Amino acid sequence: MKGAWTVLAAVAIVAGLSSGPAGAGVGVRVTGGMSYIAYGNFNDFVDNVNERMAAETLGVGEVGNIHWVPEFSGEVLYSFMPTVAVGIGAGVLSGTSTFEVNLGGSGFSFEHTVKAYPITGTVYAKIPVPFTFAKPYVFAGGGAYYTKVKFNESVTVMTERQGYDAELSKWGFGIHGGAGLEISIVPMVAVDIGVSARAAKMKGFTGTATSSDGRTADVFLAYYTSDGAVTYGPELAAEKGNYAEGEVDLSGFAVSLSLKVSF
Repeated sequence: MKGAWTVLAAVAIVAGLSSGPAGAGVGVRVTGGMSYIAYGNFNDFVDNVNERMAAETLGVGEVGNIHWVPEFSGEVLYSFMPTVAVGIGAGVLSGTSTFEVNLGGSGFSFEHTVKAYPITGTVYAKIPVPFTFAKPYVFAGGGAYYTKVKFNESVTVMTERQGYDAELSKWGFGIHGGAGLEISIVPMVAVDIGVSARAAKMKGFTGTATSSDGRTADVFLAYYTSDGAVTYGPELAAEKGNYAEGEVDLSGFAVSLSLKVSF
């Protein structure tokens, strides 16, 4: 989670530079939670692999889906009205699936990671209620998502290993919204409990694959079905016309806990 701490430190520095005089309506919020992402292409691929392994009674376990992933973010806030604020933030979310099997002198390993760095803008509106310690609010916004996917596959027979590592990336766009409850601890410090939903789908991932013998190749993210087998992963860029493009779908919902400090 080194990336998460880098994001939070950067946001704290920006907040310190932009805070200005007391009462200017500036604050900073740091948030952590768990997000459920659809990630349909990858999870369809995993379900298909597990079904085929079960049908062949291999008894070597299952490949893991990627749904619940940790997410961290930091945000600089400015309240230009008592009940309305805007926030500029950055964050990171990441999920990994691994699978490994060894049979005698042979083995197979697979690892896939998806990681996204959203840069967001959000509008917050507090709902007037006759409470002083707890204030409900709603929010909505959008942002740019820099997303990376990594694949690692290797087959080992005795001492000989064959496989590849690939990393592909893409910028995309997403929207989000939700509601929360701000609970005051002391006059300038509050804890937020929130729920949110997000829609963010991206295609057009490209990158480089490196084989175990050191050769590199340009690749793109593909998703297709052939003879009942679903494939999701890198294919040679030169063969792009032969396969459908894969998609990274970060759409879903999240539950989070935040610490907010006003200046």
